[in-house]
Amino acid sequence: MLLSRLRRDDGRWQRSWQADGGARHHALAADHAALVEAFVALAQATGEARWIEEARSVADTLLDHFWDVTHGGLTTTADDGEALIVRQKDLMDNATPSANSLAATGLLRLAALTGEARYRHQADQILQLVGGIVAGAPTAFGRLMAAVDMSRAGLTEIAVVGDRPDLVATVQARYLPNGVLAWGEPYDSPLWENRREGWAYVCREYACQAPAGTVDELVGQLGG
Repeated sequence: MLLSRLRRDDGRWQRSWQADGGARHHALAADHAALVEAFVALAQATGEARWIEEARSVADTLLDHFWDVTHGGLTTTADDGEALIVRQKDLMDNATPSANSLAATGLLRLAALTGEARYRHQADQILQLVGGIVAGAPTAFGRLMAAVDMSRAGLTEIAVVGDRPDLVATVQARYLPNGVLAWGEPYDSPLWENRREGWAYVCREYACQAPAGTVDELVGQLGG
């Protein structure tokens, strides 16, 4: 539905759809950021490489058209959208996460899965932009604090190569907020380079522990 109804022929996204009127209204920064998160989650859930490519496409559009090249961070509307006196920024997490918070977590996860330095760099720029005001009202930045934790603690990259549903299930059954999982169809990423089929690799910045061939070995590397 999203891909067939809300994405225009030129690749740009709309934010609403009705049966009697089709897609309408240009997607905002928060819409794009949420799509990055969603497509990354689908890639980890299904093992289908196409979702990583969709995540990359949306992330590139987000950074190409919503990034404030002067002050950093994401503006609510695109640079080629309606002409406004001021292009505002969505920074605080309220009933829903802000565009910048969503983008920070999504870009950090996508960077870990793909090795794309641009995504990590822009996520860090968002944290630097908002960092000065977080201390004064930390409860207004719940989602952003998750991104701060990811950035400071680092993400654990897990790659399960080949047909090992038991190892995939072991990872998916665990709560790993600072972990990302690559499995199934390979895609362009350091996580797939020089990996033997039938093994799981637990890595930090693509430096990996010894390959795990059993569920017990993998559980031990994931922290018991």
